[in-house]
Amino acid sequence: MKLSSVLTITGVSLGVAVLGYAVYFDYRRRNDPSFRKLLKKQTKRSAKAAKREKKAAVEEENAALDALVREIASPGVLPADVQQRESFFMEQVAMGEALFAQGPAYHVQAAGAFFKALKVYPAPLELVMIYQKAVPKEVFDLIMKLVARDVRPPVFADQANANASSNAASSAALDGVDDESPMESATIQDIDDDAKEDVAKEDAKTEEPKKATEEPKEPKAEAEAETEAEKPKKEATEEAA
Repeated sequence: MKLSSVLTITGVSLGVAVLGYAVYFDYRRRNDPSFRKLLKKQTKRSAKAAKREKKAAVEEENAALDALVREIASPGVLPADVQQRESFFMEQVAMGEALFAQGPAYHVQAAGAFFKALKVYPAPLELVMIYQKAVPKEVFDLIMKLVARDVRPPVFADQANANASSNAASSAALDGVDDESPMESATIQDIDDDAKEDVAKEDAKTEEPKKATEEPKEPKAEAEAETEAEKPKKEATEEAA
């Protein structure tokens, strides 16, 4: 058998197998409640795992940025001489370009290099505008985060880090709670029964005044009966007279 025929048969077999599994999967999803429930649980777990990974990445990035700010603020890191500043600036810019070209894993280090160059540049605002045009947006955002951390007082920086860690801990604790825990709620039948009882009470309250108003009518009927019984006596007395 030729190689092309073998490849064709293999491809057709794989296509039929994939199609059959897709049909079987869709059938179970439509007709099996337990399978649908399992799919929902898996989807929730995947979403929670992705959320935790994203939070962990943000926390790791913030920690790296804080470490860079502390490193740059240390004495002796930035040169003091004018000529040394110029050479240091060129070195850091070249290093930043080489780092961000290697991919997202090196964006924080690239931002750190560009930030060091910014610290020794005589016109930082102009250099920021140049960065905005020449540097990728992800790296530029990291540079601006470093600038914000550099101008922020240490006390507020520590407080912000403490708040971020506490918020992360509380959100992680909330994620650990099972979303499918039973909740107490009133059913529609219970609400209807309560409404019927309230209506019955209101009807009873309205019927009581009606009975009270109808009761005084009985003496009037008795008086009319007495007058009817006294008519023959009056007629008899008139005839006798």
